Amino acid sequence: MKHNILYSFRRCPYAIRARWALLNTNQIVELREVELKDKPIQLIEISKKATVPVLKTTLNKVIDESLDIMIWSIERSNMHKLFGDNNDKSKEIFSLIETNDNKFKYHLDRFKYSSRFNFEESENHRAAATKILLSLNKRLKEFATKGEPLFLVDAKETLADWAIWPFVRQFRIADIKNFDQNHEIQYLRSWLNYYFTHEKYPIVMKKNELWRNQNKPLIFGK
Repeated sequence: MKHNILYSFRRCPYAIRARWALLNTNQIVELREVELKDKPIQLIEISKKATVPVLKTTLNKVIDESLDIMIWSIERSNMHKLFGDNNDKSKEIFSLIETNDNKFKYHLDRFKYSSRFNFEESENHRAAATKILLSLNKRLKEFATKGEPLFLVDAKETLADWAIWPFVRQFRIADIKNFDQNHEIQYLRSWLNYYFTHEKYPIVMKKNELWRNQNKPLIFGK
């Protein structure tokens, strides 16, 4: 049986959110774990960017943006409520994702990988990233005080939650002690813990062998 193919890398937050969406929308794919320093020719041939995640569908359509993979999987599963109940909520969802992908990720990289950038500026980038996290925490606090579920938009789980939590996870990894002891983001920590303790988290984060062309296909999502 022919399957959609996902080229992935376990620790990449973009790949994590793609896998999360695929798994939670019941989309079955052949998972191909790649080494970013030694990318397979099959990946390079179908995507000029050659960066994970890349999805090749059974119809030979190539989707090489993680957010587009998430949208594709949600639309295929008819779970459109994840886009928001109305246009205003949808705009809010995508605005949060845009801030995460363009601003938070920028500061996250320059804090977490400061040796690659300007080490002297790392604390400034930590502060800028933390400011964004505090704004997310404020949103969650408003719902918590009303006794509502801890999700980013309208107290309902949406594409925004799915798209953002892997990046908050990466920020935490950069300084676990400070993150876990920061009471200013207590609601955000509870929100992130929801995903850490989710029954599907171990499946999404499972370590798999690197894909080789002769390997038996690894089916993800069953």
